[in-house]
Amino acid sequence: MEVAELSHQAAKSLATRNRVISAVIGIIKEQGFAAASSTRIARRAGVTWGAVQHHFGSKEAILQEVLEHSHRTFQETLDDPDFALGSVAERVEKYVTAAWRHYQSDEYMAAMEILLATRGEGRRINDPLFNRSRADHLALGRRIFHESQASDRQVQEAVYCVHCMLTGVLLESTLEPGSFDGTPYVGHLRRLVEDLLYP
Repeated sequence: MEVAELSHQAAKSLATRNRVISAVIGIIKEQGFAAASSTRIARRAGVTWGAVQHHFGSKEAILQEVLEHSHRTFQETLDDPDFALGSVAERVEKYVTAAWRHYQSDEYMAAMEILLATRGEGRRINDPLFNRSRADHLALGRRIFHESQASDRQVQEAVYCVHCMLTGVLLESTLEPGSFDGTPYVGHLRRLVEDLLYP
């Protein structure tokens, strides 16, 4: 098999995987986690369930990939060197704004629903991602807020503070669409992050 043919096969495989991931995210966004059956996933992706299994192996593996995809998207966004430039206030602003944008995405909402829906099944579907995620977020915080004298624990607390508060604001916005304004809370969060990282 020639290199061009291998490259074509790899591109085709990646496109199929991306269609399946998009299908899962779309179904969960529109109808909730319970609606993401194997039949609906395959139909929406425009492939057979056998093809889905060929690329992922199982439905659990697809759900894991949605979580991984959400994590990668966030990391890749904040890997931009621009996030490490500017004053402390500017960097905190960029960091919290980018995080809030990600948390409002369909991808993040789908990941949250997956985590909630699978929490009582005797396993945590995100276990393989959890420890790596903590280390990645700590490294990201250290890179963006490079001159902070905060300990690793304090940086981790700042990261978790962003995660917990934005998740709460997101859920409240979802439960009270049109009547809840999260803007003041995101503003409070910026000040809190700055206080935690630069005590």
